[in-house]
Amino acid sequence: MIKLYDPRKNYASSDDISLGSILIEEWKCELVEPNHPQLHRRASTNPFGSDIDWVKREAEMLALMRHNMGIGLAANQIGSSYNMFVMHHSVLGEMGVYKPEIIEVSGREVMMDEGCLTWPLLYLHRRRPEKILVHYWKNDGETQIETWMDGMDARCFLHEYDHLQGILYIDGMSDLKLRLAMDKREKLFRKLERKVKRAR
Repeated sequence: MIKLYDPRKNYASSDDISLGSILIEEWKCELVEPNHPQLHRRASTNPFGSDIDWVKREAEMLALMRHNMGIGLAANQIGSSYNMFVMHHSVLGEMGVYKPEIIEVSGREVMMDEGCLTWPLLYLHRRRPEKILVHYWKNDGETQIETWMDGMDARCFLHEYDHLQGILYIDGMSDLKLRLAMDKREKLFRKLERKVKRAR
């Protein structure tokens, strides 16, 4: 059964599970529902602040991303507060991005459809810079990268970076545009369901 979530639903409680000043975070590599509070909260936990096997966790996130036919997945989307995401780069392939920064934007802004694994098949017209200079760390916690990205790579990086700031691609979208996009998504879901039934 396919669940259709309304992006305008009220979000769940934003209370943190904590013990004193120590954040208790259970790692569960599954997509959270769109009303999960972490989606609207900054991912501020330093990924290198404790002894975590990021090679293993990164592989789990990449597998989840591929399984859902995505090209990017931020920690927020699995309910985590770690400042990191994974993505597929057109040249570098699959990669983990830790403590990312946007250093500079360049070129014209480009409008195109953008999707998100949190809302499958919900495509919205979003304007993004054509080219960005980024800085991030690799999963060893020592290697730093500074490089330019453009095209779809820049768009994906910016989308996942927004997630880490608690910003969603639906934010700032008018109710009318969002409603039209949701209607189109429901038609796509019905079409897919009919295909699945015929294939059985």
